[in-house]
Amino acid sequence: MSDLTTLSSQQIISTFHQYLQSIHLTLSASKALMAYAAGSAITVGVALVVELVIIFHGLPRGRPLSAAQHLPERPRVSVIVPTYREGERLLRTVNSLLAQDYEKDLYEVIIAGEPDDPTLDGPLARLGLRKVDGAEAAVNGVRVKLSLGDGRARGKPVALNRAFSLAEGDVIGVLDADGAAPPDMISRAVRAISLGFAAAQMPRELVMPPEAKRTFAGAYIRGQGAEMALYNRVLAPALIGFAGSAWITGTGYFVRREDLEEVGLWTPWAPTEDLDLSAKLMGRGKSIAFVEGAPVLEEPLTSLAAVIRQKERWVRGSMLATFTALRGVRNTWPLLLFLIMPAWGYLLTPWLGILAVARLHPQLLTWTLAWSAAWFLPSAAYYVSAISKAGRQVRPLPAAIAIYLVAGLLSLPKLIIKRYEWRGSRS
Repeated sequence: MSDLTTLSSQQIISTFHQYLQSIHLTLSASKALMAYAAGSAITVGVALVVELVIIFHGLPRGRPLSAAQHLPERPRVSVIVPTYREGERLLRTVNSLLAQDYEKDLYEVIIAGEPDDPTLDGPLARLGLRKVDGAEAAVNGVRVKLSLGDGRARGKPVALNRAFSLAEGDVIGVLDADGAAPPDMISRAVRAISLGFAAAQMPRELVMPPEAKRTFAGAYIRGQGAEMALYNRVLAPALIGFAGSAWITGTGYFVRREDLEEVGLWTPWAPTEDLDLSAKLMGRGKSIAFVEGAPVLEEPLTSLAAVIRQKERWVRGSMLATFTALRGVRNTWPLLLFLIMPAWGYLLTPWLGILAVARLHPQLLTWTLAWSAAWFLPSAAYYVSAISKAGRQVRPLPAAIAIYLVAGLLSLPKLIIKRYEWRGSRS
C-alpha cells in the first residue's frame, strides 16, 4: 500500500511539473522573455540614436559661453593624487605635477594613500615625506602633503574626501597615480574655470605598449585607447556643443572649491565617483569644460581580468548614478541619454544571446534575432560615424564594447549583493 502511495505521489508531482512547463513556461515565461528582449533592444537602440543626434547637432556648434565665476586673480590650487599599490608610478605622477608652469607657491600636491600599501614607502622617502597622516614637505618649491587612511582601503571617493580636509586651494584637482600631467595642465584648468565652468576635464591618452599595437591579444588594450579618443574627439565636444557641458572622467580634472562643497564633495559609496559628481554638478545647473590641448598620459591596464573588473564597476556605477541624475533631470537629461542609458543596455543586451541559444520557446530565437537587429543597426551607424569623426584611433571600439557586454553580465549579481563594492583597477 505504501508503494502505491509513493508511486501515486511521484506521478502527481511529475504531472504538475509537466503542466507548469507546458502552460506557465510556454505562455507566461516566454512572453516575459520576449518583452525583455524587446525592452533591452529598444533601450540600447534609442540611446544610440539619441547619441547620434547629439553628435551631429552638437559637434558643429563649438564652445558655449558662460558667465564668469568668482575666482581670485591667481587662485590657489590643490591637486589630490589618490594611490594604492602604484609604486614608482606615483613618483612619476608627482614629479609631473612638480614641473607645472603655474606659480610654485600657488599650488600644492596631496598624496592620498593607505598605511598598508607597501609600495608607498619608497616614493615617500624620495620625496622627503614621513609616512604619517598630515606630513608635509617642500619639494622643488611646491608643498607636498600626505593624507593617510586608517588601514581600511574603502575606495577612491573615501580617499578623496579625506584628502580634501587638507586642501587649501580655491580649485581642487584630481590626478590618479598612473598618469603624467602636461606642464600646463593647472594653468589651462584655471583658465577654463575662470570662464564660468564649475569644473574642467583634461583630455586623456594612453601610452600604448609596443606589444599591444598589432596583436589580437592586445585588442582589449587598444580598446581602452579607443574609448579615450572617442571622448576627446567626439563625445565631449558634442555634448558641450549640445548641452553646454561635458562630464568628468575620473582623473585629470579640476573643480571649483565652492561648487564641490555645494554638492557635498564625492559620494563615498559611489562605484563611479566621477560620473556621480558630474550628475550632481549638472543637476544644479553647473557646466563642466573639456579643455583641449596636451593630454594626461596614462598607462593602460594590461590584464584582461583587471579590464573586466574595471568595466564591471563602471557599468554598475553608471546605473547607480542614474538615480543621482534623475534628481536634476531638467539639466542632466543629455547625460542620462548620452552615457548612462547605454550602460543599462550593456547590462541587458548579453542576455539576448543566451536566451536565443537556450531556445526556451520556439518563437524566441526569431524574436530575439529581430530585436538584436534593432540594436545592431544603430550600433553600426554609431561606429561608422565615430570613425569618420575621430579616425583610426577609434577602430578598436568593438573590443571595448565586447568587454562591456561581459561586464554587464557580471554587474547584475553585484547590483543585488555588492552594489557599492570598489575593487580591482587603478582608475
